[in-house]
Amino acid sequence: MSRSPLKELFLWEGVAPETVDTCLKELSVPKTFEKGEIIYSERDFPRAFAVVLSGKIAICSHSGAAMRTLEQGAIFGVTALFGNERYATTISVVSRAKLQFIEEKQLTRWMARDPQISMNYIRLLHRKILYLNEKIRLYTEGSVEERLMDHIAAHTAPDGEIHFPGGLASVARELNVGRTSLYRTLDTLAEKNIIYKEDQKWFKK
Repeated sequence: MSRSPLKELFLWEGVAPETVDTCLKELSVPKTFEKGEIIYSERDFPRAFAVVLSGKIAICSHSGAAMRTLEQGAIFGVTALFGNERYATTISVVSRAKLQFIEEKQLTRWMARDPQISMNYIRLLHRKILYLNEKIRLYTEGSVEERLMDHIAAHTAPDGEIHFPGGLASVARELNVGRTSLYRTLDTLAEKNIIYKEDQKWFKK
């Protein structure tokens, strides 16, 4: 029998099992959301982060470009806590989902109970900052080919099909490149035998 995603939460690394059990008993009742419901938007979001207990969640840019999907065990909303006035993405439900929210006040109480919980939260934010810094470096310093390859790596299905959420025009805006430059780079990657096109769809080799 698999362990509950809540037992595997990043907050518990190095925390005594009895403390973990005490914290989990204090959680509110999980909430259920139906397909299409928006959970976080730019200006309307809970002061909480969520653990996906079941279902599927979509993370999109505010322009509507799909970024990734999350399933059981994933977390989202960590940066919604502690004073943020805007949230960076739009998060909605792909299929009926049950979520466990951990509110700012609750997390603050846990941090006061065990400093290790604070350290685990800080470490996660640190990893996110490093990831975002690398994204910024790539999108400001990297070539169009590097940016596109990064996008392809994040949007290739198990069968090799490359998904371009919102179409190539949307991808061009997300990568901050001109559409002509994007099309030219796709052709270049095809010439290098990295990707190929079949029935109007792109695939990674």
